[in-house]
Amino acid sequence: MSDAFRDAPWPRIRELVVDVLTVAARTHTGYGLIEVDVTAPLARITELKSRVPGGVSFTAYLTYCLGRAVAAHPDVQACRSGGRRLAIYDDVDVNTLLERIKPDGTSVPVLHVVRDAGRKTFAEINAEMREAVRDDLHDHPAVRRRRQILRLPRRARRLVWWWLRRDPVRRKRQYGTVSLSNIGAALGARPSWGLAPSILPCSVIIGGIFERVGWHDGQARPRQVMSVTVVVDHDLIDGMPGARFAETFAGLLERGAGLDEVLHGRR
Repeated sequence: MSDAFRDAPWPRIRELVVDVLTVAARTHTGYGLIEVDVTAPLARITELKSRVPGGVSFTAYLTYCLGRAVAAHPDVQACRSGGRRLAIYDDVDVNTLLERIKPDGTSVPVLHVVRDAGRKTFAEINAEMREAVRDDLHDHPAVRRRRQILRLPRRARRLVWWWLRRDPVRRKRQYGTVSLSNIGAALGARPSWGLAPSILPCSVIIGGIFERVGWHDGQARPRQVMSVTVVVDHDLIDGMPGARFAETFAGLLERGAGLDEVLHGRR
């Protein structure tokens, strides 16, 4: 038995994580755990990768489906506006974390917001996200804002978060209206769900993809099943509206909605 350990500096970026989780912890969160059959879209994406310059991003596909599902159920992205009003956005802005590689080879998660994701074609979202991972990290707006906020003491940062969240327009411009976290990209083939609070009224966490035998066309066949967590602010969203949104999202995913757009840009 050894008491040895390795001493390392506290990463300053973790201060922002602590700030966000502190704010999110005040939310009365509701969770829905679902399984989605993604056999058909995964096969189609594999087929398209060799035909589309730059490839096809699975995260872009998830973003497209989430944008369309929220557009069909806009109340899930409503937020408080003052004490007795709600702001229900017209556009769906999906935020997600993209991993970018620094010159030293380390990866850095950077927030990217796909604006108006409920109206963009899959081809447009795929091209945007492919381009986003190639941007210069040093001059990226999200990275610049992060550096500016980190220079502030914790109490001042909390005031900044309060100022951003109290106005629906500022909130949308900074965070988007809903969020997507694809942690399944780092997981093995096993059922796995993520449970995390959120500062937005609706978030989706993508877990592991695993094989399961299921009925398809009247026969028992192996299927690729994806674990999905739907996270909502229960102060704003009740169970039935949340379930209807989750069902729409799952349906879009399962039928491969929008994938052919990447070849010819058709809506």
